[in-house]
Amino acid sequence: MLYTWILKLKLKDKFREEIEEYFLSLNASISSIDAENNLNTLKPILFETNIFFKDKPNITLIKKYLVNFKINTNKLVLIKKENKEFKFKNNRRLEPISIGRFIFNEEKINLKYNIAKNIIIPAAAGFGTGHHPTTGGIIFILNKINFHKNIKNKDIIDIGCGSGILGIVMAKLWRRNIELIDIDFLAIKTSSYNGKINFLHRNLNIKKGDGLNITQKQKYDLITINILAIPILKSAYLINKKLKYKGRVIISGILHSQIFMILNKLRSMGLVLEMQYSKNNWSTLLLKKGN
Repeated sequence: MLYTWILKLKLKDKFREEIEEYFLSLNASISSIDAENNLNTLKPILFETNIFFKDKPNITLIKKYLVNFKINTNKLVLIKKENKEFKFKNNRRLEPISIGRFIFNEEKINLKYNIAKNIIIPAAAGFGTGHHPTTGGIIFILNKINFHKNIKNKDIIDIGCGSGILGIVMAKLWRRNIELIDIDFLAIKTSSYNGKINFLHRNLNIKKGDGLNITQKQKYDLITINILAIPILKSAYLINKKLKYKGRVIISGILHSQIFMILNKLRSMGLVLEMQYSKNNWSTLLLKKGN
């Protein structure tokens, strides 16, 4: 793949998910961030959305679709970038990071690889390397849970798997098959690749899907979710439904200002807060179903 085609849009929250679903159906990858950059906003009104295509899309058909949402397509431009541009920008390597019993690296070059300790996650795809507090918080809590030998997690699922990093960590900790789900096709491919380079592809059951709506098992001992506050609130009923009695859920991707809103919702369903990890305005919560 020599080139990547990029489409940049500003989308109102009212239509964003529907438009993103359309681009996902075209096998595109999507990145949406709050256009107002207000960390205290629970539900942003406007998003800056970048859509990435590995093959050149039909811009005429895309414009016809976007007109239905009253989006001005006159200045819509499809940007073509040679992939080496991305490699150049990301040429600086991330420093190895230690979380719990694991060391996370981008590659095995010049590395004394220890299969029990080292986890290789290339940063190029950007889906999660352990360096961001939301991912690091979950890994920290997973190590804490594993330290308590009386906790046995048989059925485990990771929602919004991204790079597959959490599935890889849990497969190493509990030596079990882990179910991974993501709505992004590129995330599925990235998770599969990372599973292979960490010799855990047979332990990761990775599939494309929308959250907890359709899962292989009815209930789980452990659920990990690293998304944003609004999708978490929308998933609260399913989180409770899919958890076994005395099962646990680790939730990340929420700001300090959103903690009580999330806790109030989940506590009303009988979930109890066991642990909280906070760093750089982000929080990760561990909750248990039942006493």
